[in-house]
Amino acid sequence: MRESPLDLLGRLDPRQTLRQVLDSQTRALDSSLWIQEECQRLQEMGHLEGLGIDPGTELVAGADEVGRGPMAGPLVAAAVAFRSVPWLPGLRDSKKLKPAHREALVPWIHCQAVSWSVYVVPVEVLNQPKGTIHSHSLEAMRECVGRLNPEPDRLLVDGRFPLEGLDLPQRAVVHGDDLCLAVAAASVLAKVQRDQIMCELDRLWPGYGFARNKGYCTADHLEALERLGPCPVHRLRFGPVRASLASPEAVQGMLDLED
Repeated sequence: MRESPLDLLGRLDPRQTLRQVLDSQTRALDSSLWIQEECQRLQEMGHLEGLGIDPGTELVAGADEVGRGPMAGPLVAAAVAFRSVPWLPGLRDSKKLKPAHREALVPWIHCQAVSWSVYVVPVEVLNQPKGTIHSHSLEAMRECVGRLNPEPDRLLVDGRFPLEGLDLPQRAVVHGDDLCLAVAAASVLAKVQRDQIMCELDRLWPGYGFARNKGYCTADHLEALERLGPCPVHRLRFGPVRASLASPEAVQGMLDLED
């Protein structure tokens, strides 16, 4: 039976390059076919962003964000830069991975990336009148890219909008977190970081199910919001949150709690 990506993460050395893994495992008949297929898939993803064309000559970065849609909790962005195709079994859009797989990939990304960064936009910022969730997400990704050291040669951004104010070639890629290795890796780092934050907020503000719903508008979250009212980590731009406040003074009270 073929090993799953999660099994491989636990068995193989994250410091090995994709080529070293393939060379060292081709003699293992029980798993070599799966590994070769996975290597091929990763190579194809890397080729889309130019990683497999001339390995080691360019530093290619990817940026993504997580948490635009929830009605509670922060927005988190990440950027990751590679010089060659990494060996990250099962890597794809973080939303398509199970939590255990995402968490297992994090140290592998840290080990194989040339550089990486994560940036958190707290609810206090998201609740201020200035800016929109869209502008905050672009600013957060721009902040992450600016923290990469060394500076990347090229950048791929998930979505339809490039990042303004960066002096480097870049391209926005729709569904980039499922098509490009660096963007997918950034998606995983951002998702794991935000999930961890939401689990901590669940301990600080019990009753809303943040550890389960991660702040999204699920039925149990809406029921808890109606029953308990909002807490300081809810986003005031969302209709259900504002509707649960009795008056404009209550909205201002929420903002005062965040100051």
